[in-house]
Amino acid sequence: MPSLAAEKVTVRYGLFEQSIPVADIRNYGETQKVSADLQSFLGYLSPKEKQKLQDALQVKMSLDIVALDKLINTGMGKQILSFASVAIARRDQASIQALRSAIILGAKSPEGLGITSFLEAYPSNQLVVDVPKFSKLVSMANLSSGSADAPPKDDVSSSPLGQIALQYQILATQGKQFSGCLFGDSVSAELGNTLGDGTFNFGLNGLSTISLVEQLKSLIPTKVKCQKAIIAIGGNDAWYKLSDELFTKNLQEAIALVRTMGTKDIFLIPAFYSTVAASLDPTVSAPLAKVEQINVLINQVGETEKVPVAAAGLAPLYENNVLKENLTSDGDHLNAEGLKIYRQALLQILGK
Repeated sequence: MPSLAAEKVTVRYGLFEQSIPVADIRNYGETQKVSADLQSFLGYLSPKEKQKLQDALQVKMSLDIVALDKLINTGMGKQILSFASVAIARRDQASIQALRSAIILGAKSPEGLGITSFLEAYPSNQLVVDVPKFSKLVSMANLSSGSADAPPKDDVSSSPLGQIALQYQILATQGKQFSGCLFGDSVSAELGNTLGDGTFNFGLNGLSTISLVEQLKSLIPTKVKCQKAIIAIGGNDAWYKLSDELFTKNLQEAIALVRTMGTKDIFLIPAFYSTVAASLDPTVSAPLAKVEQINVLINQVGETEKVPVAAAGLAPLYENNVLKENLTSDGDHLNAEGLKIYRQALLQILGK
C-alpha cells in the first residue's frame, strides 16, 4: 500500500455525507461482515443493489501493466480519466493524476485491480464521491441498456467503455500467441483473466455477433494468435432481436475470422439463459423462447462449420433451460457460484 492511501470513502449527496473506512469495505467484500459505518450506508440500498455491490467487490482484474499504462496515456484514456474525475471531489486540481496513480498501483497489487485495491492505492487519505455526478456518469456509460422507449441495441464499438476495453485488448495482445482465447459478452467478461497462464479473455460487455465481427477485424491486424478459441455468444443477439439470417451470417463470419488467427480448435458455447422473471423484462434480458431459437441456430452453424458446441459443462447452471435462482444476482448474470461452474466448463474445454 502506498504511504499516502485512502483510509475512508466519503459519499456526498448534496449536504449529506457518509464516511466509510476502506478497511470496512474490504472486510465486507471478503467476509460479508458489516460494520456500523457501512450498515448506515447499506441501509439506503435495496437488496438487489446490495448484492450488486457485493458482486462488484469480488471483481479483481489481472491486467497487463505495460498495456494499461499505454492505454491511460492515449488520447482516449486521458478522456476517460477526465470524464471520471468529475465525480471525485478534491480541493486541489489533481483528480486525473490521482485516478491514474490509483489504477496503476491497484493493478500492480497481488490481487489485481478491483474496487478495494483501487481505493487502497488512491493517493489521499480520503476519496470523496459526488453521488449525483457519479450516477449520471454510470447512466451515460451503461452499455446497451434498454428501456420501454429505447430498445436495447449493440453499441459496443461506439461506446466509450467499449472502445477503451477493445483498445486495451489490442495493446495487451499485440504479436502474442495464446494457448486459449475466450470471446464472449458480459458473462464471459466477468471471469477476467482467470483461465490460466497462456490464455486471454476477450470478453466485452454488451457483445453480440455484430460487435464480435468488428472486434475480430480490429484484432487480426495485430497478429495475435490463438491455438484454441471459445466463442460464447448469443444472449445479446437474442436481446437485440437480431434476425435468424443475420445472426447465422455473423457467427459464420466470426468463425472464419478466428480461423485466420492460427486457431486449430474452435468451440461454441450456447447462449446463456436467464431466469423466468428476467426473461419477462425487456429491459433486462431476452425472452427464453428467443434464446432457445438462437441456440438452435448455434447448433446448426456448429454442424455446418464442423465446430463442436460445448453444452454439457453448463448444464448445472440450468433447470429446464432456465437459469437457477441461486446462481444469479440479477436474473441475467452469474454470481460467484455460477461463475465457478462456467469457469470449470471452460477449463475442461481448454484442457487446463
